[in-house]
Amino acid sequence: MTETLTEKQRVAVETLEGARRAGVPLSDYAKAKGLATRPVYDAIAALRRRGALPGTDRPRKRKSKFVAVRVTSSAPVSEVAPAGRSGLVCRLVCAQGWAIECGEWPAPSWVSAVLAGRGDAAP
Repeated sequence: MTETLTEKQRVAVETLEGARRAGVPLSDYAKAKGLATRPVYDAIAALRRRGALPGTDRPRKRKSKFVAVRVTSSAPVSEVAPAGRSGLVCRLVCAQGWAIECGEWPAPSWVSAVLAGRGDAAP
């Protein structure tokens, strides 16, 4: 590192390096050294944003827990709803080409199980 670090930043970098050497989570290492974890994480995050930590010149890509949803109007509800039913229809379309159409909103736990590929998903 070529820039001068504040005491807080120096302690945070030393804590990060110590945790890596010990092979333990940063929070556990900081607690074992009697340090508050939030200031350590904040100092490290600030240094990473500035690119001041070695090996952090490119931002890490985080896997989102959210799935993109696009609401469209394709067919009238009467064309896809079961006989004698009307109301909202939920249509799940997967990039691999399959689609599930529901006459009512499915339980979130069922949708999660289907998207996770669980074969035992039951409505």
